[in-house]
Amino acid sequence: MNQWSFGLQRELTQDMSIEANYFGSSGVKLRRLTTYNQTRPSPAANTNLTRAFPQFGGMQNMNAPSHSTYHALQLRLQQRFAHGFTLLGSYAYGKSIDNGSGIRTTDGDSLTPSNDYNLQLERGLSAFDFRQRLTTSWLYELPFGKGQRFMNTGGVANAILGGWQFCGILTLQDGFPITAVCGPGLIQNGGGVCYPNATGISPKLKRSEQKRERFFNTDAFVDLAPGRPQFVFGNAARNTIIGPGIISFDASANKKIAFSESRYLEFRTEFFNLPNHPIFSQPGRDLRTTNYGVITSTKIDSRQIQFGLRLVF
Repeated sequence: MNQWSFGLQRELTQDMSIEANYFGSSGVKLRRLTTYNQTRPSPAANTNLTRAFPQFGGMQNMNAPSHSTYHALQLRLQQRFAHGFTLLGSYAYGKSIDNGSGIRTTDGDSLTPSNDYNLQLERGLSAFDFRQRLTTSWLYELPFGKGQRFMNTGGVANAILGGWQFCGILTLQDGFPITAVCGPGLIQNGGGVCYPNATGISPKLKRSEQKRERFFNTDAFVDLAPGRPQFVFGNAARNTIIGPGIISFDASANKKIAFSESRYLEFRTEFFNLPNHPIFSQPGRDLRTTNYGVITSTKIDSRQIQFGLRLVF
């Protein structure tokens, strides 16, 4: 694995700084599960006869020649805690490409290639690739009550307004890629995962056209291209569909009630997914099924609220 990076940092104010970095990496001789002596698409009852060496079975290999590249622009803004406020924001714009994201793949990536005789079809976006991600967290301490700028007294004002802190985490991220696969039945490829044929239409829809019932352009793939024989390897590439992104906002409110320097009561309430915005799972990728292109579930639960009390003495 080769890595390289460089960056610039500048102080904007006494308490605030901004940082810009470029980060890149390149991986060679990565481990990728492939099958030697793979069966070829065929209507033959004995598919073993379609192997290059029928006298041997398929042999899985974990050291296939796999390669990866990653390039990213990373920005970081930090406001150190001052005057009751701190903020940390980061933004990344990057792209990761490989022809196999690991032996144990995630999020629908192919366990083995569709066509071990043409690994170029496997070169595409990594299973963990996302184009952009913005994360911002902050904490604000109300300037009221004992020890603060306003109402620096005890009594009722401090009991009601003093000791409050509000925190938030905002996350915005593009979706992860997935690969379309053939529908049920012996369509093209019985030796490994079956890729359909690309029609030349982009699977990407405009954001206004993306619906839960049809998240990507399902016309971008067909099991059988017109005029082609039935048992052939599909020509659609890997990870050409971009799934739904993430819009997440978590927040918390904390209040500290001090009895003395070493004894206090802390009240805390936390809101997960405060706007109750759904974070969808990947759409169905199997052609000719009822869930093809349809989102049927979410990755996390809906809004959750929890409360807590802690006594320190």
